Amino acid sequence: MDAFWHQLQYYLTHPQAVIYGVASALLYPVLVIEVIALFLVLFEAGRFSIEMFYRWRARRRIDVEATAKACAAAPTEPGPVLAMLRTLRNSPVGKRVLASFGGGEDLSRSRVLKALADGELEASKVLERTRILVRFGPILGLMGTLIPISPALVGLASGDVKTLSDNLVIAFSTTVVGLLVGGLAYVVTTIRDRMYRQDVVDLEYVFDRLEV
Repeated sequence: MDAFWHQLQYYLTHPQAVIYGVASALLYPVLVIEVIALFLVLFEAGRFSIEMFYRWRARRRIDVEATAKACAAAPTEPGPVLAMLRTLRNSPVGKRVLASFGGGEDLSRSRVLKALADGELEASKVLERTRILVRFGPILGLMGTLIPISPALVGLASGDVKTLSDNLVIAFSTTVVGLLVGGLAYVVTTIRDRMYRQDVVDLEYVFDRLEV
């Protein structure tokens, strides 16, 4: 019991020891989370590549202007709208709107607005997966850089070159990985955001030609 109170008194009088202990304890969790973030961003980059491929194929078949004219000519027929949505089935916007309409029996104005809002929400959910990593990757890299600096400096002061080199390797490696995560996530998020906005604009244009 005396040892506990002695240790507590030490930490109360030396708050820097508490900070150093917390920072040192965070090193391995930060490294593990950074590895997970790396796998997540690589997975999202792979999904994005597949999505881009199918989107390129779909965009070769879709004609927004022709679809809009068909809707204006026969506003009560859901065929042109559903055909366009099926070309966007690899887009979260197209998937969500298509699911909302079902067989296209109800294309009322309120139903259209609700479907478009749901599509935008679905797109936001997809973008959040990489948008978080845009900031989180560099944060993890910075934490993984700064935490090993303290033991590296201690090793330098004591002449322990091995401790110094080992900690510097960790510090610089985590910086590179963190920037890689943030950079890939930024590219995927930026291009996806543009694509999904284009889907929403095209769908709004087509639905505006429906007079139901």
